[in-house]
Amino acid sequence: MFGFDRDQQAILHFTWIAFFLTFVSWFNMAPFNTTLQTVVGLTPDQIKLLMICNVALTIPARIVIGSLVDRYGPRRVFTGLLVFAGAVSIYFSLATRFGEFLVSRLLMGCAGAGFVAGIKMIAEWFPSNRMGTAQGIYAGWGNFGAAAALFTLPPIAALFPPELGWRVATAFSGLLCLIWAGVYHHWAREVPERAKNFPVSLENTIEVTSRKDLILQILLMIPLYTAMGLLVIKLAGSPAFPAGVLMGTVLLAVIVGIFILNAIRCVKVNLPRIDNGIPEEKKYEFSQIAILSLVYALTFGSELSVVSMFPQFLESTFQLTVTTAGILGSCVAFFNLITRPSGGWLSDKLGRRRILFILVFGAVIGFGFMGTINAQWPLAGVIALAVFCSLMVQSGNGACFALVPLIRKDLTGKLAGVVGAYGNVGAVFFLTILSVFDASTFFQWIGAYAFLVLLSLLFLQSFKNLHHSYH
Repeated sequence: MFGFDRDQQAILHFTWIAFFLTFVSWFNMAPFNTTLQTVVGLTPDQIKLLMICNVALTIPARIVIGSLVDRYGPRRVFTGLLVFAGAVSIYFSLATRFGEFLVSRLLMGCAGAGFVAGIKMIAEWFPSNRMGTAQGIYAGWGNFGAAAALFTLPPIAALFPPELGWRVATAFSGLLCLIWAGVYHHWAREVPERAKNFPVSLENTIEVTSRKDLILQILLMIPLYTAMGLLVIKLAGSPAFPAGVLMGTVLLAVIVGIFILNAIRCVKVNLPRIDNGIPEEKKYEFSQIAILSLVYALTFGSELSVVSMFPQFLESTFQLTVTTAGILGSCVAFFNLITRPSGGWLSDKLGRRRILFILVFGAVIGFGFMGTINAQWPLAGVIALAVFCSLMVQSGNGACFALVPLIRKDLTGKLAGVVGAYGNVGAVFFLTILSVFDASTFFQWIGAYAFLVLLSLLFLQSFKNLHHSYH
């Protein structure tokens, strides 16, 4: 397969399946949003809050998991994440009060950080000239777990009464994670001598090469902390927390304090280096990472948020059954098997900036039309349009990460960490919009943001001769 030897194929399959199952668990609530309203009694506003909680903690979790992977190795960390995702899925399936649902979805957001462990494992086993293909397959096939949750869990739930079916289905996804944790721990192997060649680092402080870039780096941190602040504000207003206002005020103060400390650290680390002069071969434009972060907030952020709400949107707009809505709703994540690897491949073959511009332009058009959907639309047309949007943003994921390693090769891990975190920032912001407005306005906001990203791409520089040989 793609010129990989037997050991590489085994590791690739063990690892993408692990990633796949964490995504199945991460999105095991999405097909049952309306079910939870009818059989448990949750309100639409509570469902929207749970969707935000489901993605919010992935941002800090990726930082924590990144450091744990470097310290303990990807096999142990991914095994632990599978056990964690399995236990939280079972806890979610047993929930009866809103507070229990809320805690379980907050914890489940940590399962979305599993991709970091897989990146490290794949990086250990594959040479640099095959890294893109291997990582593309790993990410694309693993991300397919979101679609699998939407079209496999409702049929399982349909075998039981409505009040029991969703519990069985979500617990089943957790059981699969627990089983694969044993498989992965027993059979997956690491190659420690190669680990140093492809370190994964998600520290906030990144080497920049000018005062302008130092300011931009600090500005780029603001949305990361704002996303966490939005979650705190939502939780503070929830009836599940009687002391919500006091708790929210304290947590917001903590978030602001951490931001200030990180900003000071950025200045202390970078300013002396800038003042002493940066060698010409190490200079790069941090603005390029800022632009790609905005791109990934659109592509992966919209994918996460639409996957979370689309089955419920179809069910309520076209009066579909839970099973039918789940199967049709899976179309927005179904093509990850091919789209993410294809985006990177097209970027290499047809021009990196050109392909990214085309894909983002397609997202502008697609989400603009999605904002006009109503009950009079033919269902086939809605699905076709959703598939078009998913093709644009999922290919955009691959095209975006085809560019990141070209900016400064020796900083690829840190730069990729910033861009990757922005995917969840986008999801938090989009789902926050959904919690305030209706679905049509939600799609229109994504389309409007896509237009702003399109304008930002006009400032994306050529990716020729950008430190290709620098190590």
